Amino acid sequence: MKIKISRQHISLAIVAFILYLAIRYWTVVDKFLGRLYSAVFPLLLGAVVAYIVNLVLRQYERLYHRVAKGKALRFQRAFGLVCSYLTIIIILAFVVRMVIPELVNCIEMLVANHGKTVNRFVSYFQQNGNFKELWQGIDLKHFDWNKAGKYLTVGVGGTVKTVMSTASSIVSGVTTMVIAIFFSIYLLIFKEKLGRQCRQLLHTYGGRAERPVLHVLTVFDHSYSSYIVGQCKDAAILGSACFVGMKILRLPYASMIGVVTCFTALIPIIGAILGASVGVILIFAVSPVKALIFLIFILVLQQVDNRVTYPLVVGSSIGLPSVWVFAAVIIGGGFSGVIGMMLTVPLFAAIYRLVSEDVHRRQSQPKSSTEQ
Repeated sequence: MKIKISRQHISLAIVAFILYLAIRYWTVVDKFLGRLYSAVFPLLLGAVVAYIVNLVLRQYERLYHRVAKGKALRFQRAFGLVCSYLTIIIILAFVVRMVIPELVNCIEMLVANHGKTVNRFVSYFQQNGNFKELWQGIDLKHFDWNKAGKYLTVGVGGTVKTVMSTASSIVSGVTTMVIAIFFSIYLLIFKEKLGRQCRQLLHTYGGRAERPVLHVLTVFDHSYSSYIVGQCKDAAILGSACFVGMKILRLPYASMIGVVTCFTALIPIIGAILGASVGVILIFAVSPVKALIFLIFILVLQQVDNRVTYPLVVGSSIGLPSVWVFAAVIIGGGFSGVIGMMLTVPLFAAIYRLVSEDVHRRQSQPKSSTEQ
């Protein structure tokens, strides 16, 4: 019997051989993947930044297109890019301006309140007879200063190494962020051209997979864009309402807690608990009664947001049942912490929609065939 060898057999053999090499030399592959990830990470971060900025860029370009006419339309992209990045910079500067002074005041208050405790601790050591005997028992004449010098040298060297490693990590982080920002600008300037090139590659090499792949990418894009825009709007409304309510109730740290509540509201389910916990701890250092008032206020505000604001602002754009939202938050937090909590919800929403569409399509096929 003659065995026919097709292209599928050759492809399976090549894939099996590559998997064998990857398993056999996994240490080498792991090092290579680690270096590749560290090299590509600034570009991946730039792509994420470009995706987020593009949501703001679309709004500015629509506004510019309505106002400008004729030759002025060629400056639409430049206008949108400048306004988009300026908007993000202004928001970050506003957050820093609101949080840092309040945080400094909180630290100063905590230090002032605990100053008496520190003074009592020092006076205890000074007046305790056992510590006096221990200090007097140290013979400075026979003390080995060489060992002390070596210890101090090693300690100073360790401190220097720590400072150098910290400075190096800061410089590396700043460099990565600068590269990411410049790469995001490049992606946004040439996004139409890059999109056409990607579609041409998919059309050339994708074959039958072209339409399913485009549909999957469209679903993921809709899921993430709807989630980001909706969560940002709801978080801004919740943070502003928290700030106004705390000012009316004359609670301390209204600016800082309002900003913290705004950012933690980006995390579904757990974000409200985190924001309330931070606020209660900070206000409790000032007054336990005010902390209780804040806790009651934030619980009422969260209920209003969950039942009124969130459905109106976000609505059913995500299309993910609450039980799967909770599962996505827990799984994402286990993998990547807070960032994972925010990213896995739209991921689960996109997968949920694709699976639902596929199940509906498969269930409708037998009915159509029997009817014919």
